[in-house]
Amino acid sequence: MLRIITAIFVAGLLAATPAMADDHKEPEARYSALVGVSPFGGSLQFGYNDSRQTSYQFAMGFFAGKAPIKPKINDIEYEIESETNWVGFFLNHRPSLKYEWFRLVAGFGIGEIENELDDGEGNTYQADYQENPVGYLGLGFGGQAKKGFIWAFDMGLLHTGGPNVYKTGGMGADESQEIADSFFFGRVLPNFQLSLGWGF
Repeated sequence: MLRIITAIFVAGLLAATPAMADDHKEPEARYSALVGVSPFGGSLQFGYNDSRQTSYQFAMGFFAGKAPIKPKINDIEYEIESETNWVGFFLNHRPSLKYEWFRLVAGFGIGEIENELDDGEGNTYQADYQENPVGYLGLGFGGQAKKGFIWAFDMGLLHTGGPNVYKTGGMGADESQEIADSFFFGRVLPNFQLSLGWGF
């Protein structure tokens, strides 16, 4: 998982390279609307640009279906059915006007993540994140306060109170604690998101 996140980070940097030129001449947008996709599902984002350097963003997200990964925990592979819904508020700050494509991001979210795990042998578990709010810190690439087409790539960490993990079925040994202690269901969750939209 760490290698995947690292590869995505490098890809984000490479994608941002053409945007490293000074783009002060771009007309400044007051608002933005974007659609994003991340491991936690799709999202709709609405932004207000207070200045070329500072933006406020409201987002809402959702997902229901099979998770794209099958984590292996304590030598047991699980299929995951997930359901998420959340809203969040984020502050985006561009520390350098010369490199407006680079952002520092902080915010919080309210919602829940419900995961049903199945080991394929009849043993099932729930791993649910329901404590609110959760904090977010990350880096962003793209997403300038300009009119017209906008792309943005964000990666960061969600800081949660941890999941509530419990067994819901099956006669096998209870692996709840092993699931709760795993990287996949920790208190801190990695997140990355690609968004496309329009500034106006």
